[in-house]
Amino acid sequence: MEIQGSADRHALLEGMNMPMLGLGLGTAFVAVILAAAGTAIILRKYRGTPFEANIRKWARIGWIGFILYLAAYIGFFVHRSSPEKVPYPFAAGDSLIAKGDYNGAIRAYEGIVKKYPNMALAHFKLGMALRMVKAIAPSIKELKEAIKEDPEQAEPYFALGSIIWTQGTSEDAMPYFKKGLELDPANRQRDFFLKIIHRGDLEKKGVLKPGSTGRPMLSPPAPSGKETP
Repeated sequence: MEIQGSADRHALLEGMNMPMLGLGLGTAFVAVILAAAGTAIILRKYRGTPFEANIRKWARIGWIGFILYLAAYIGFFVHRSSPEKVPYPFAAGDSLIAKGDYNGAIRAYEGIVKKYPNMALAHFKLGMALRMVKAIAPSIKELKEAIKEDPEQAEPYFALGSIIWTQGTSEDAMPYFKKGLELDPANRQRDFFLKIIHRGDLEKKGVLKPGSTGRPMLSPPAPSGKETP
């Protein structure tokens, strides 16, 4: 799935769906073998009898239907796994963010997530908007979904690490910053993230008390005048 130049892969064949696809194709292969063996046994049994012609006719019909089904089955997975171009769907939410209407943007992004549940960027934008109104738990949930749908994008790791850092410890946030820098080693905040990673190492070794001074606070809730959804 491509969105204004940024790739967002279709998730059907990712993660747990790959074993499911393998199981499905394996089952289809076994079905072909069993069907072929069964057909051969039945034809052999009735060879030379008055029923042979009729059995051969229905065997041909059955095989034609079976082959058409397998073609449709494989075509379905090929279609669902192919890149899909989607017009940029975030314009309304982005405009509301620019106007300071964060709750309105949240509703807009929620609609996109509902329409495209496998779109990593939709979950990321919703997670960031939720962060702006200090809806921390839902924000973390959406950022984790963004990582799940596309684990090769660095920004959700940095965003999630930042939230976890302000809510927990450097040690808790460290894995996310490490992964983010692994994906984006030239990030402009590299030195900042490395300091947190170093602090996390010290906390892990017991040299530094977890959660001690040195953590920043998140920005205050957005002045929207409305309660967080």
